[in-house]
This record gives sequence, C-alpha cells and structure tokens, in this order.
Amino acid sequence: MDANLVVSVVLATLLCYSFIAKIVSYSEFKSTIQQLSFPLFFAWMAIAAEGLVAVLLVVDYTRQMGQFAAMLLFLTFYGVASLAIYRKLNVSCNCFGKSSEEKLGWGTISKVTPLFLLTVIGVSVDHSQSLTSMNLTEIISCVGLTIGILNMYLMLKNRELLVEGGS
Repeated sequence: MDANLVVSVVLATLLCYSFIAKIVSYSEFKSTIQQLSFPLFFAWMAIAAEGLVAVLLVVDYTRQMGQFAAMLLFLTFYGVASLAIYRKLNVSCNCFGKSSEEKLGWGTISKVTPLFLLTVIGVSVDHSQSLTSMNLTEIISCVGLTIGILNMYLMLKNRELLVEGGS
C-alpha cells in the first residue's frame, strides 16, 4: 500500500466527516463563527473548503494540490485556535459538528498537529501511484479504520467532558 494514497484517503475521510458534521449542525457552527467575530459567509467557506479539499485528495491528478490545500486548511485551523486562545474566548470548536463539545483552543491545536504532520508526509512522498491501484478492500479498510479511530477519539473526549461536567 502506497503511503501517499493512505494519507490521502485518511485525510479525505476526516475532512468528509467534518464537512458532513458541520452541515448537519450548521446552526452551532454558525454560532462559533459569530462568536469569533468572523463574517457569516466564513461558515460556508470553511465547509466548502473541507468538501473541496476532500475531493481534491481522492482525484489522482489533483491529489498533490489537495495535500497542499489540506496543509493550508490545517494552518488556518491553527490560526483560528490561536485567535481564540489570544482573545480568551470560550467558544465551541465544532470541528466535527455536534460529535464533540470541545472548546476551541489548545485542544484544537493538539488535534490539528498530527493532521498537519500527515499532510507533510503526503506532500513529501512519491505521487506516482493512482488511487485505482489500491484495491477496494484497502480503500474500505483505510476509510473504516479512520472513522473507527475518530469515533474512539470522540467517545473518549465526550466521556472526559461528561466526567468534567458531572463533578
């Protein structure tokens, strides 16, 4: 299995999950954008960017551009989280919609760091293989494993939030 293809499938899966979660819980995401004092069109811009980058990552001739775009997207997330820290805002992250009630801040930065590093790996390795060179089982395994890890993370994070809220 080619590392570049795995990185692309993992990132596309995460971005697609985030894209769908933000659409489903749009009113909460819109509230986050408003609390950050950004114009409302930023909400749809962020959602569209995640969806577009996910598509770019799975199309062979746009994969490298998608990895650079993902890197830029994650740098933007760093900037927004840093802004929330600087302004001492208590704003819901809404990174994955209502899946998690995390606050925007250091937790967001620690969550984005491995994703940013993954894009660095994707950009750094060979881009010669086609996504169609992966068999369907490998693609389904990458997507399933990514969603499984994300859901485990969200369950653990939500459990921590429930414990904090209950004490």
